[in-house]
Amino acid sequence: MKLSRTATLTSCAIGASLLLGGFVLTLPMAHGAQQQCSVGKLQGRYVFTGQGTNLHYGAFDFDGAGKFLGKQTSLRSTLAVQREILNGTYVLDADCTGTMTLEGQPGGTAHWDVFVTSDGKKGRMVRTDPGVKGVRTFEQ
Repeated sequence: MKLSRTATLTSCAIGASLLLGGFVLTLPMAHGAQQQCSVGKLQGRYVFTGQGTNLHYGAFDFDGAGKFLGKQTSLRSTLAVQREILNGTYVLDADCTGTMTLEGQPGGTAHWDVFVTSDGKKGRMVRTDPGVKGVRTFEQ
């Protein structure tokens, strides 16, 4: 009798584990799971600060479709303050990394690698043009 009861309990435990295991596999992604990124992850107003040879403070307005507008105030190496209107494009890959092309600064087009948090609220940028250095952080 003892062997039969043990076998029955073991069978019930295995059955319950299989049933629950199958149920867990059909559940939606867990709350903390990595979400995929796209250009839509950046949408709205973000303030930024940046430095390299110069200091920059400003704001980007991302449209969620791959374009942005912005304004910045720059303190250049000549100690002159300049205010600039910015515009450009951006791409985000599924892993929340991407690129930005920025127009409107003295010196022409600037190219950046971009790294965005999975919730799209914060980002970091590093300039990729040869001979030029710069980093920026932005957040919503």
